[in-house]
Amino acid sequence: MAAAPRHRAGMTLIEILFVLVIFGGLLATLMASLLVSRTSYVSADAFVQVQQEARRAFDVMVKELREAGQVNNNVAIAVPGVQRLDFQIDRGYDAAACGGVCWGTENPAFPSGWVHYVLDAATPPAPRLMRCVTAGRLDPMPADFAGCRVLANHVSAALANSSFVYDHGNRIVTVRLQASLTSQQLPGGTIGTTPVPLMTQVRLRNT
Repeated sequence: MAAAPRHRAGMTLIEILFVLVIFGGLLATLMASLLVSRTSYVSADAFVQVQQEARRAFDVMVKELREAGQVNNNVAIAVPGVQRLDFQIDRGYDAAACGGVCWGTENPAFPSGWVHYVLDAATPPAPRLMRCVTAGRLDPMPADFAGCRVLANHVSAALANSSFVYDHGNRIVTVRLQASLTSQQLPGGTIGTTPVPLMTQVRLRNT
């Protein structure tokens, strides 16, 4: 009696190719998903960074401006505003020495000096918002902003996005600030603060 024919175990070439195509498709889908997830993470992280950068700058300015006086030498600043704000802070009351409130700075080198919030637009591609102290209101900023403090990095140099307005009658300073972060890993290459620009208003406690 003849033996029954035996079938060879294993996959044919067509079956192997089919499996490879399916596997390749699944792998491509997985890689695309990972790339999307990574891009989303990078974007979210960058957004948080720029928002926090701007908020930290606002926190510093709001706290200081509440105690400020002599803003822009007590002259209003109309819209669209300026990119340098000059003011003094309350150093205490001394009727004999100052005839009342002693205005100036916390810097012992310039006790009767001026504080300035100023845009350093000469440091492209990342302008900075700086805080400097000088002896006089109209003095130029120190060379290379030596001794100044960085309030915010990567600030928009556009006047509409980063500026100061002062309503002297109501003693209100309006601060506009737009910060951004540039990276090749970001969709479009850059991400900025929202809304555009961020804005806060500070009412001076002192006149």
